[in-house]
Amino acid sequence: MKTCATKDGRPRPTHLARRVTSILLQFAVRRGRGQPPAERAQIVRSLTAAQESDTSAREGYLWHQATDELFLWDQVVAAAGRHAAAAVEGHLDGDELRDAAQQAAHRITQARDLLREWHGERAEYPLDEELLAGVLRPAPSLLARARRRGDLQRLEADLARRPVHLDRPGGTWAATWHSDGALTADRDDGLCVRGWSATPDAAEQALQSFEVTSRRRPQITLTLHGERPEAPATGSDPPGIYQVDVLRAFDADRAALDATVAAITQLQRAWPEHEIGDRVRAATTQLQTGAPQAPYFNLYNRQREHDWAFSESAAWVRPDAIVHAIDEVWGDFDRSEASRGPSWIPRAARELLTTKPEQLAAFLRHHLAENPPIFLGVINGPAGPLYNVSTGGAHRTHLFRILSLPWMIAKLYARIPPRRFDVASVIDTSKGMTEVERVGRGWHTLLERGLLHGRIRYEGAFAVLDLDHALAPWLLGDAALASAYNTAYERVYPGALTELGIPATALTGRKAWEQWLYG
Repeated sequence: MKTCATKDGRPRPTHLARRVTSILLQFAVRRGRGQPPAERAQIVRSLTAAQESDTSAREGYLWHQATDELFLWDQVVAAAGRHAAAAVEGHLDGDELRDAAQQAAHRITQARDLLREWHGERAEYPLDEELLAGVLRPAPSLLARARRRGDLQRLEADLARRPVHLDRPGGTWAATWHSDGALTADRDDGLCVRGWSATPDAAEQALQSFEVTSRRRPQITLTLHGERPEAPATGSDPPGIYQVDVLRAFDADRAALDATVAAITQLQRAWPEHEIGDRVRAATTQLQTGAPQAPYFNLYNRQREHDWAFSESAAWVRPDAIVHAIDEVWGDFDRSEASRGPSWIPRAARELLTTKPEQLAAFLRHHLAENPPIFLGVINGPAGPLYNVSTGGAHRTHLFRILSLPWMIAKLYARIPPRRFDVASVIDTSKGMTEVERVGRGWHTLLERGLLHGRIRYEGAFAVLDLDHALAPWLLGDAALASAYNTAYERVYPGALTELGIPATALTGRKAWEQWLYG
């Protein structure tokens, strides 16, 4: 990729920089009238150094060109401040002018550093002229990252607003927050959570994901280990849930284990061994028809803001609440290893259904807890959570769903929603401004009807949601994601969404949802 530079290696400006420096040059020259000729010449030389002609072929606003632009603007603003201060020195105190310019130059330098960091993390987002045109008035994405880096008070205020809308008391927790962000918490019923939060205030949202519903507010006794920080924690090695924790959770809930063993024993009685293959195929077809998988819940991943908190736990979960399991068709695997392909489900079902009832508990412990655990992402809702398979356990999840077993042990991962949702990161903007406007209008509807809590503002035509709390976070997505998760949620928790005021007719499909939300 060609670097835009002058002969001596300095970055060459684009037309935006030349336009800005031209204005500053005229201003400085006017201010420099009355100054000695040598000083006026110095002013002109300093500013015209950034006005060399750009003879390079422009290939669009690429990352390196953007950072070079910021470098030049930093130099220009600092120089303009110095010379403006010198020009008025004989009549006024110029320190205020010079200091203000230096502060502005420092902010531009920070924006340049943020841009480089953003490039490393988010290279899929191209920079364009709209972003560069807003650099001296920094683009919202850069401001968000700047707040993350230094403005702890703003973060704490935003986090403190979120629990206001949790209208039911949750579990009782004893939690410890360490100065590096490590979070450990234990609920009075034995559930343990381990994770990380940028501030002590974020711990509450990290634990809320493991409440019974998204409406419950955890009751926390929080102990600070070390001094309260002056900036968000940046620890990179937080505590997590390990195999010993999964084994402990497996053994702790005997009722879930007994119910699962009983369900398997019932299938053993109902399905003769020679019919297991046919029964599995029929159950797979029935599951795919009656409960197809929802799309992967990637709504948080598509936002540009840093995670403020995440947490892990281990527990028995309902397999029917797992609505996405990597391989999108139930029972259909596309793996390079023959042993992990289409024959896996019938073979595993036969092994499970021919295990002696008195050996089933040990069999399940070995395959679910002693082996690498099933890893699920948590999406909490008004009556209970839904789950996505994250990085492991797809085969076992498909098996338990096809056999309609009541419980399975899993390692759970949750993160709190970003504070800021940008409509451009929620939808496919190639669909045009009509879709952009529709999603913003839908957010207004959800706020008005109490399904979201927060504030909406606009950056041009693009809606931005500053989120406090979402009872059903999938509603923030586009119509395809929202309607798919509505259907799945009503199947798992019948009537839960209608209790929130969403009419049953709006839950029958995408068109019905769009009519209710946008109509």
